[in-house]
Amino acid sequence: MLVDMELLAIAGTPVVAEAYGDGSPAVIVHGVQSVAAHWAPIAEALPGRTIVPNRRGRSLSGPHGDGYTLATEVADLHAALDQAGPGTLLIGHSYGGLVALLTAAERSDLAGLVLYEPVFPLPGLTGLEGAKAVADRYRDGDLDGALVALQQELLGEQPEHIELFRKVDPRGWQVQLDMLEATLTEFRALGQIEVDTDSLSKITAPTTVLLGALSQDRPVIFGPAAETLVEHIPGAKLELLEGQGHIAHLLNPQLVLDAILAADRVPASE
Repeated sequence: MLVDMELLAIAGTPVVAEAYGDGSPAVIVHGVQSVAAHWAPIAEALPGRTIVPNRRGRSLSGPHGDGYTLATEVADLHAALDQAGPGTLLIGHSYGGLVALLTAAERSDLAGLVLYEPVFPLPGLTGLEGAKAVADRYRDGDLDGALVALQQELLGEQPEHIELFRKVDPRGWQVQLDMLEATLTEFRALGQIEVDTDSLSKITAPTTVLLGALSQDRPVIFGPAAETLVEHIPGAKLELLEGQGHIAHLLNPQLVLDAILAADRVPASE
């Protein structure tokens, strides 16, 4: 059953989360252009109690606030994990995967860490060049162009799939347009982070990195970042999601659920 609740974040900003089930805890951190509801099919199916915060900048939660950085997100996630309790399985996707990664490096009470295509900026291979095109078009008032640039240049979506989405789901397209401002705020925070692979050795939770295997033509940010994380996080393993890209949690949630359950971090439902 869905339960709404408020988590007290730094500066008193409310972060409204969706919670499902009872039992051993899990927390899911969504990415950019996303809200907690996008993870509902997986959150509902996971065993135990799963909490999915709506990160700042979404209509249900408070604004990003002045001085927003990734440290702001980490503090919010610490609050959610403290409420969930020790022994929590932490799952992060994309930008939310980076937030989960940074937070996990500061905790020793996690049962496991599952990261689906987490963003991890690498020198000379950040994949953020496309962010400038998004920002430029947004600043010029070309919101459609900004969203197309985001989906095609950063997420690797095929042009024909983007056009189909715009035509068959105009309401969903508008929702995505409405989230662009929040995404650009998060891009700016991402551009300020300092790469520190040494900090990855501090992660003690058993870690699985999920990487879409749609084709060889994938955005450069995801593969090299995943390989770097597996190399530097003690005991981490890499698992491929065959035939999938960056949004398998929407297009094939059962596959992502199976991958999480197979990570040997949580028991399968009986």
